[in-house]
Amino acid sequence: MQFFQQKDLEKIERDLIDQNTQLYNKTALYFLMNHILLQHERYEENYSFIVFDCLKDHSVRSNCKDINQSLIDKVIAEKLKKICRRSDILFHCGEGIFCILTRVFLGDDTVLFCEKITNKFEDLGDEKCSLEIKPKYGLTFSKINDTPESFAQRSWDALNRALEKKELIVIET
Repeated sequence: MQFFQQKDLEKIERDLIDQNTQLYNKTALYFLMNHILLQHERYEENYSFIVFDCLKDHSVRSNCKDINQSLIDKVIAEKLKKICRRSDILFHCGEGIFCILTRVFLGDDTVLFCEKITNKFEDLGDEKCSLEIKPKYGLTFSKINDTPESFAQRSWDALNRALEKKELIVIET
């Protein structure tokens, strides 16, 4: 008998994977973030947490009247899977809200990474339907004694400031 049976794998997928985007969901984010923060404290590995808004009302322009948030989220997820590194962990945390947990390597520039994502989102449509997405980003970096809540809250606060000030990227330290 295999240790993980098919019913176990189906339950894990149902509980931790967003069915529309096939990215990890908010529940998975909590558990993975907790593990990553332990890594940060034990091995002094630095991580960044990026939250970005792709809500139809805020960040999306399209000439298609029948486009909905679910379809937009699916298109964004597919594009993210193609442009992010294998070490980046991708999450869909609600309608139009995406998160990326990424290890910060020497020479990395998280702001440039966010700009790269924005550039790749500029024209996601086809000949029938144009789709331009200009997300706003909130990002932060791991700190000693962070909890999943404090780490996520800093990025969320930064995202809210980016939306208020109509800035592309806000960093919360």
